Amino acid sequence: MQGVCIARYIRYSPRKIAQVLKIIRGKNVAEVFKILDNVNKSCSLDIKKAVKSALANAGGLKEPHKFYLSTCYVTKGPYMKRIMPRAFGRAALYTRKTAHLTVVVSDRLEKSKSS
Repeated sequence: MQGVCIARYIRYSPRKIAQVLKIIRGKNVAEVFKILDNVNKSCSLDIKKAVKSALANAGGLKEPHKFYLSTCYVTKGPYMKRIMPRAFGRAALYTRKTAHLTVVVSDRLEKSKSS
């Protein structure tokens, strides 16, 4: 059984999310929840919500120890453009990054084939 969750337009940089995903990739879901509780990154809350949603989509909320994080990755979302006032009535443009997070939970660990 597989469960998928796609969280879009998350207000964190994709690089910061990827740092946390590197730690939890391929682990047991019960272990993932323990790791995310202790990771000192603010994006870990959104990642935990996505993993819990994927687990619910797979029908495994009562037995999370039977499921594994088979696939998780992050891609870039659109930039939000903002304006900051500067001296002499000018305006400076700056951007806020967003990300799209995809989490797939499976009841059996599928090993990737590397040749």
